[in-house]
Amino acid sequence: MLNLTTLLASTVSCVVTGIAVYVLARKPGGAQVPPRPLLSDTRADDVVFLFRGRLLVDATDAARTQLRSTPVETDDLGRFVLTFSHRFEGIETALRDATETEGFQLAEVPDDPDSLRLVGEVVDDCLRIRLEDPLRDSRSETLAHYSMAAMRAELFTLRTIAERSPIPTWKKRDDGLIIWANSSYMTLAQAVAGDDELSAWPPPDVFESVPIPEPEAADLSPVRISLATDADSEAWFDVIVLPGEIETLFFALPIDKLVHAENALTEFVQTLTKTFAHLPIGLAIFDKKRKLALFNPALVDLTGLPPDQLSSQPSLHGFLDALRDRQRIPEPKDYKSWRMKIAQLEADAADGTFEETWHLPSGQTYRVSGRPHPDGAVAYLFEDVSSEVSMTRSYRSEIALSHAVLDHLDAAVAVFSSAGVLKLTNQAYDDLWNNGMAPASSETGIGEALRDWATRSLSGAGLEAIRALVLQSGDRSPISRPLLLRDGTPLVCRAQPITGGATLVIFDRAHDMTNLQPDPVAQEPGPPGQAAV
Repeated sequence: MLNLTTLLASTVSCVVTGIAVYVLARKPGGAQVPPRPLLSDTRADDVVFLFRGRLLVDATDAARTQLRSTPVETDDLGRFVLTFSHRFEGIETALRDATETEGFQLAEVPDDPDSLRLVGEVVDDCLRIRLEDPLRDSRSETLAHYSMAAMRAELFTLRTIAERSPIPTWKKRDDGLIIWANSSYMTLAQAVAGDDELSAWPPPDVFESVPIPEPEAADLSPVRISLATDADSEAWFDVIVLPGEIETLFFALPIDKLVHAENALTEFVQTLTKTFAHLPIGLAIFDKKRKLALFNPALVDLTGLPPDQLSSQPSLHGFLDALRDRQRIPEPKDYKSWRMKIAQLEADAADGTFEETWHLPSGQTYRVSGRPHPDGAVAYLFEDVSSEVSMTRSYRSEIALSHAVLDHLDAAVAVFSSAGVLKLTNQAYDDLWNNGMAPASSETGIGEALRDWATRSLSGAGLEAIRALVLQSGDRSPISRPLLLRDGTPLVCRAQPITGGATLVIFDRAHDMTNLQPDPVAQEPGPPGQAAV
């Protein structure tokens, strides 16, 4: 049993050893490791990569330290491209065409013979890529040369950014002389000053009027300035000045669209102001911070507040406090409850539900309403409705007086509209036809009223003529018909046309029924449901 166990252990050990040797002899993807002579002519500080396809099969130590290890989902060639693509333009195309072109050569700074170069050559089935520095003279200077190359690359990048920037940028000495300017500034100077001014260095200072703050100044706010680029147009800029001890750096941010938008907004506000200036209703618009942003002259007249106080953009609470001081707001019983009411006023106006009538101590009456506006703003409308309220009160008083007069008449009175709807009755009418119960409904029609009259009458054949007169349009003449109630009370029903197509119907006691003969035509029976004519 022991011999069998020993034999199995030996067999497993041999298999594992063979697999390990096989794995170590191959790279992932099944590619064979090329013989080391492909890198035999390199030194330890050389930057050389050896690729077979997209797999890095070998590299010098200096090359491995430069190769990015992230992102992990990218293969070896992808990490190589990420490492050097920002320094060598067109590296992806060169790698793709390397097999057909038998290699490539890329310069970090084009047209610079001293620039770093990336040289690729096809060796057997591998692509060998070397980073070369033409200024490298000896091994001891390798690191210094690579640092200088990196600095040159960074300088090239910064120069490229400055030259391609769409923002005019320039530097001036303490004596005001321009010592550097990018291409955007030169283009702008050419458009402002002309070609002749650019014939010699330095270029003209088209922003000469921009003041230069002290280096220790805390306020470095942009300075807005406009330049006439030609006879018909101008360009606007926000100039940012960064002062230094020896030189001053300037940036001119183009803001033409911003200025045009601000001008359009200003014109729009002016148009609104002119429009609202003729309104008799006071308008106060508060922005989302509840500052008075817009008002019209009518608000000055209604509130009595001076224009300069309103122009100072008071808060909503400050505005209402000023109204209270001038007795342009209902005097509250206590100040605390009034402030709470003001808070509710603001909340209701933001929801579009605020509307109140203010009865002022002066006897005036204001209707105040709040309306929400976009972007959190709120508009308040102040309307003097004193005359309207006074007129309404006068009408109500006259109506009440008319009702009182009608209620003191002994005759029963009813008024029907041109559509035959009962609009008005007096107390005598309600006592006669409703037995002193609730007044007749305002929706009662002439047909329903005729049925009530006929039900309580012994003779009412002539009442159809009343219906015809009520519903008749055009010229009408008053008529009179006798009526005998079931309790034996004789009445006279008179129908009188009045203004607006309405009809006044009066029921009065008849003192001599023998002298009241109904109209002959009215006694003739007519078709059912049709008034006799």
